[in-house]
Amino acid sequence: MGGAVEVKRLWGVQTLAAARLRAWERLLIGMMAIGGLSAFPLLLPSPYVVQAVDVLLACLLAASLNLLVGYGGMLSLGHAAFFGVGGYVAGILVKRLGIPWFATVGVGTVVAALAAAGIGYFCVRLAGAYFVMLTLAFGQLLYTVFWKWKELTGGDDGLTDVFPPAPWTDPVVYYYLVLLVVGLALWGLWRVCASPFGAALKAVRDSPHRAEAVGIPVRRVQWAAFTLSGGLAGLAGALFVFHHGSMFPKVAGWQSSAEAALMVVLGGPERFVGPLVGAVVIKTLAFLVPRATPYWQFFLGVLLVLAAFLAPRGLVEMRGGRRR
Repeated sequence: MGGAVEVKRLWGVQTLAAARLRAWERLLIGMMAIGGLSAFPLLLPSPYVVQAVDVLLACLLAASLNLLVGYGGMLSLGHAAFFGVGGYVAGILVKRLGIPWFATVGVGTVVAALAAAGIGYFCVRLAGAYFVMLTLAFGQLLYTVFWKWKELTGGDDGLTDVFPPAPWTDPVVYYYLVLLVVGLALWGLWRVCASPFGAALKAVRDSPHRAEAVGIPVRRVQWAAFTLSGGLAGLAGALFVFHHGSMFPKVAGWQSSAEAALMVVLGGPERFVGPLVGAVVIKTLAFLVPRATPYWQFFLGVLLVLAAFLAPRGLVEMRGGRRR
């Protein structure tokens, strides 16, 4: 009896030590990542800094989509529409009404979340292929609004000349702003995923009937995740419009939604950092490879084929680390 108690005590001590070691590892990795990202604009020329902002925004878009795909088991092909809502609302408020640009970022985020709440109310009532088709349909409806409402959005010519005032037009200054906002948004999203709400969402993903049987409000959990996911996509869109000074319907189309889904699948939907890795890989390839060959999508196809065979659960799973 005494031996068993001693074994349990030693096992507990080892578990606590391992947990502390993992915490230190995460802290060290986090500090190295923050240091590297902070030093990035000081080491590379301006075009790379501009591209780095696009990568950060793509990370936020992919991570927001993964709340639905990886944690909720809901594949959306209309997610880029909320990115468009955030960008167009922020840009229109600045250009048509003269509202300070910083305030419009918040308004664009809220409007995108409200649009996601309205669309998600209907989408979460379906599952599987029907859910995918309904999100695609709503996404294309919003895309058509952006494209056809030319008096407000500029139509196919786009919404242009929507730059923030100095010093925010400086790529380095804007990079640090986006790094701060995206970092806070990802930290908040990670906290949500690690909370009881995230556990409930995964329970709904694994078995909706069992989740309902233990008292989890399945539809409300999915609806809340859909709303939060759309709001974060809108935040990325609102920051995007002031980064490029323009917004075009194509960024809200189904191709952009498919690209975000590809980032999630390539990086790995089963871990929080998976979509971030996928976004970095795809955006970096799209930036660097076309400088060497116009057939960069061929190399993207090769990468996807290799990933399908060598890392079917995502690039981050190749190291065999723990799941989230």
